[in-house]
Amino acid sequence: MEKYRQIYNDILERLRNGEFDHDNKLLPSDQQLVMKYKTSRETVRKAMKLLADEGYVQRLRGKGTIAIERRQFLFPVAEIKSYQELVDEAHLKSKTTVLSISQSAVPEWLGPVNGTLTVVRLREVENEPDVIDYDYILCDVVDEIPIHVAQNSLFAYFEQELGLTIDYAIKKVTVEQATIDDQRHLKISAHTPIVVVRSRTYLADSRILSYTESRHRADRFSSVEFARRVH
Repeated sequence: MEKYRQIYNDILERLRNGEFDHDNKLLPSDQQLVMKYKTSRETVRKAMKLLADEGYVQRLRGKGTIAIERRQFLFPVAEIKSYQELVDEAHLKSKTTVLSISQSAVPEWLGPVNGTLTVVRLREVENEPDVIDYDYILCDVVDEIPIHVAQNSLFAYFEQELGLTIDYAIKKVTVEQATIDDQRHLKISAHTPIVVVRSRTYLADSRILSYTESRHRADRFSSVEFARRVH
């Protein structure tokens, strides 16, 4: 067996035994693994990259490596990635159910807009309801969302089929009480907190493409970002 595969198997067994589950406990550093397995840094990095690619760990630049809770949906607040991209990267079993596509009333928090296509989708991760996504796409930019598109990736449709260039998003994260719809679709009680991520997504030409409200079960939500103190 190749050395990197031995390291991969050993760490994977420790992960599955829950050794690194508590309080975002760091895994051994690359240097510690080099010394433990008496191998090269490149071999260690190859093993850790495989674990990261398969969604078992996350490498934090300048900090270390942490285990990813496989029941939780790791949501990178500081990045722009579609839901489909996230579950594909984490190798999670996922299902999307389109609850509705309509030109419905626009929530007050969006502000004045001419009109939106509203796409409501329920996301299941590892066979459990996890997220409700409300996407409000500006009709001035996109005038139709086919059902097969809503069942997959809106971003892929915007970029690959419509030729739009997504540039950046502004996000706001809050913790709120579950609504009646949250309780019904996510199968939770009225007292279960919900992590709400609201974002405005902009195109390269500065136009607003969409507004999104993602409502996550708090017990299955995780977001890990690297932060450095500025001196």
